[in-house]
Amino acid sequence: MKRIKNTLKIIVVLMLFVSCQKETPQRVVEKTVLKANLLAANYGIGYFEQLKELQKNEYLKYYDDGEEYAATYSQYLHRVTIPDLERSLRDIQKLEVNEDSKELISTSIALFEYCIDFYKKDYAEIAYMYDEGKTQQEINQLFKEFKAKSLEEFKEKNLELDEAAKKYAEKKGVNLKFV
Repeated sequence: MKRIKNTLKIIVVLMLFVSCQKETPQRVVEKTVLKANLLAANYGIGYFEQLKELQKNEYLKYYDDGEEYAATYSQYLHRVTIPDLERSLRDIQKLEVNEDSKELISTSIALFEYCIDFYKKDYAEIAYMYDEGKTQQEINQLFKEFKAKSLEEFKEKNLELDEAAKKYAEKKGVNLKFV
C-alpha cells in the first residue's frame, strides 16, 4: 500500500511539473505564426472556393452533439470556421507574454481579431449570398468591395506578424522560413 501511495505521489508531482512548464519558443511560433498562415490561405474568394469543393464532395458538414449535418455556407462559417479561429485566438491569448514574446503575441492577436471580425461580418454576408443562390457577378462585386476595404490592412497586419516572428525566431534560435 505504501508503494502505491509513493507511486501516486510521484505521478502527481510529474503531472504538476509538466502542466507548469512554459511554452517552448517553437510552440510559441507554431501558435502565433503557423495558425495565422491559415488566415492568409483563406483570405478572399479562396475560402469560398474551398467551401464549394467541400460541398461538391459532400464534405461541407458540421457536428452538433455528436451528430453530423450537411451545412450551408453560412452554417459552416458560423459553426466550424469562426469557432476554430476563436479557439486559435484563445490559445494565443493564453501564451505567457514576456519581453521576448510580447510583440509576436500582440501582433498575432491583432491579426486574428481583425480577421475574425471580417469573417463575422463580410464573410457572413458573402456566405449568405451563396446560400441564397445569388449570381457570381453579384458575389464578385461584394468581393471587390471587401478587398477594397480590407486587403491593405490585412497585408499590413500579416507583414507585422512576419517581422515580429523573424525577430523572435532569430533571438530564440527557432528555425523559421518564409516562402
